Amino acid sequence: MDPPPALDHIIIQLPHKNILDPPSWITDVFTITPGGRHAHNKTENKLIVFKDGTYIELIAFIDDSPSNREGHWWGDKDYGFIDWALTSSDPQDVEIVRSRLEKLNQRDSLAVSYGAAQEGGRRRADGQEVKWNVTFPSGDIKRGEVPFWCHDLTPRELRVPVDETATSHPCGAVGVAKVCLAVPDSKRSAYEKFYSALLGRQGGGLQTESMDEE
Repeated sequence: MDPPPALDHIIIQLPHKNILDPPSWITDVFTITPGGRHAHNKTENKLIVFKDGTYIELIAFIDDSPSNREGHWWGDKDYGFIDWALTSSDPQDVEIVRSRLEKLNQRDSLAVSYGAAQEGGRRRADGQEVKWNVTFPSGDIKRGEVPFWCHDLTPRELRVPVDETATSHPCGAVGVAKVCLAVPDSKRSAYEKFYSALLGRQGGGLQTESMDEE
């Protein structure tokens, strides 16, 4: 796997009204890029796209309807950060990661595996259809503790329009410097072993911040 996986996007859930009409606490600091409704017609999004190619996905369940949450992988999540995704140049990289994870001693690492890829998509406001595959983790974790994978089926620029207008933000942000995970000290080693296997880097590549269990 060369180069190693890269951050694709971070997902923040908002009330639906904040997707339809983003509040000033967002628009005063970020430029909002139109997104669209997802193919399952349960969620809708808008994007905050950065020059480094990463983005923040602002997502909401349409009309804040409980029925749209039923059976959805983020249906039990509150507003705020809910998940994040990696990507790579080759979708087959997920197979390499699966092999690494299978070799881990599950007593010393997180018991996590990645399932089969699932096709997703949305239709943009201009009518353009966007498609991708997502590969979700399962095991002894909650969504957001470890990333899922996102690989484009249509050209990436259709999903992530990295142009001067979209990536020029009032706050001056140009990208995501790092992702930090706050974990209990008792699980820090397990997380580091998992991320070492995930990213192919000793120590996990991503910085982890430990905290004491209450």
